Amino acid sequence: MKDVIVIDGVVGAGKTTLGEKLEDALDLKLYREMASTDTFNLLERFYADKERWSFTMQIHFLNIRFAQIKEIHKKHGGLLDRSIFGDRIFAEMLMEDGEMSLEEFNTYSTLLDNMLEHAKNPSLMVFIDCDVETALDRIRKRNRGLETEVEKRYWERLNEKYQKWIDSYDLSDVIRVDAKEFDSFNDNHIKELVERIKPYQLSN
Repeated sequence: MKDVIVIDGVVGAGKTTLGEKLEDALDLKLYREMASTDTFNLLERFYADKERWSFTMQIHFLNIRFAQIKEIHKKHGGLLDRSIFGDRIFAEMLMEDGEMSLEEFNTYSTLLDNMLEHAKNPSLMVFIDCDVETALDRIRKRNRGLETEVEKRYWERLNEKYQKWIDSYDLSDVIRVDAKEFDSFNDNHIKELVERIKPYQLSN
């Protein structure tokens, strides 16, 4: 087995941009979260009517992420733009807000647990620490439909849950980068991060 490196962080943290840079620098394929028309269409419906589409959206992402996990092991390595390992965060928020029923959450959660039994731990987690204002600025700039209209408190709560999750994460070693100080378009920053990643690469 080669490297399975997860890039994670809140919505708007810059996971895909960083993943694209590391894809070239590490010669590892990037498995993107937003890779299909179905995903974009479902997200639009979800942001327009969360109660109607929350369960469908979560199952959709869970299905994609499990498929990516299987594919990445068949191909003996790769980069994951977000992953199945932190997937429960969003479902918990939806259940707490009453936008996903307890029965739906339990169904989703049981399915996730079953999938996790067949998902090998990653070799490394690269986590982007990103404050809410920076994330919101990036969300506005990429202008991905109704995502820009979500209330600020939603992103604040998501950030709080992500910080709690990463603080207790123990499936692999973690490299944390600060979104305000790290620039994915700066070659020196990428080189420095690659040097930090190298000691964890199983293929070395």
